[in-house]
Amino acid sequence: MSNKTVLALGADIKNRFLLAKEKNLFFGPDIGDLSDAKNYEFFKKEAIRAIKKFKPGIVAHDLHPGYFSAKLAKELNAQHSMLNTIAVQHHYAHIASVICEHNLKSPVIGVSFDGAGYGTDGNMWGGEFLIAGKKSFKRAAHFKYRQVPGADKVVYEPWRMVLSILKKRSLDILNDVKKQDKATVLEMLSKNINSPLSSSVGRLFDAAAALLGICRRASYEAEGPIKLEAMCAKGIEEKYAFNIIYKDSCYIIDTDKVFFGMLKDIRNGKDKSLIAAKFHNSMADIIVKVCKNISKKFKIKDVALSGGVFQNKFLSKKAVMGLKAAGLRVFTNKNTSANDYNISLGQYYVSCNSGKN
Repeated sequence: MSNKTVLALGADIKNRFLLAKEKNLFFGPDIGDLSDAKNYEFFKKEAIRAIKKFKPGIVAHDLHPGYFSAKLAKELNAQHSMLNTIAVQHHYAHIASVICEHNLKSPVIGVSFDGAGYGTDGNMWGGEFLIAGKKSFKRAAHFKYRQVPGADKVVYEPWRMVLSILKKRSLDILNDVKKQDKATVLEMLSKNINSPLSSSVGRLFDAAAALLGICRRASYEAEGPIKLEAMCAKGIEEKYAFNIIYKDSCYIIDTDKVFFGMLKDIRNGKDKSLIAAKFHNSMADIIVKVCKNISKKFKIKDVALSGGVFQNKFLSKKAVMGLKAAGLRVFTNKNTSANDYNISLGQYYVSCNSGKN
């Protein structure tokens, strides 16, 4: 904890701000999505009220320049000269929230999986392995970048991610999607039209659910991944192959073989509950193997897991068991949710250790 007075603005989708004063932490309400006008106006009103009443020296916010919360931080900085604004990378904030909750002193291997967060290279991240400490982080591994055709549209049309990964191989599997829609997305991919790059694990879970036909179109966020987890057969230890490549001082995880394996099992008429379990087992195996590689390379034994994907109990249980069996110590969010409601806590922790007043 710190004696600094800090207002941490949190994330944009699941917003919950945090005010810290004299080592006391006060969380705001769960506001939700700031793209909703009423939510944003409430958020802005409360942030301004906190600044006037408590006069924080620091306002911490997400690194994404397009976030409503980041734009507000810039606006507040222009209006209040005593404010220091500090941008904190989204996935680093997730891991920092775990470090803060457990008062960890040494750097950790931070595994941060979610739908999307703005990366330091300008791409969308979401499948990250970080070496994270109090003041900084290093990206040690990540999932291979994939095109996201239609950008945010894939959240509600996850079948698009199947085409991104499997291209024309999956056309017949997506038999309930219009031919013209599939052709349009394939053209978007080939010509790189509105198809930003992402390392997101959340998008991989979307793709797996859509490939299995569980959720081709979603009516709410993470509908596919939720249904995919619920479908998993118990007692299955089988998994799919994958590749880990070391390039430019970073491990890159390529899951093409996972999806090729799923496609083969579907064509061979394998039970969907078996395929769902094998997919989850593969993702847990990736976490364990990559963490073991990083642990050996950097001599770190502590692992922190955070991000919305870790609300998946099947995955979390498998990963924790595997990491502990490998001799690693595992830490997770206990007092806050694994999803974006913990972002403000991480922002607070990082900003307090930034050296700025």
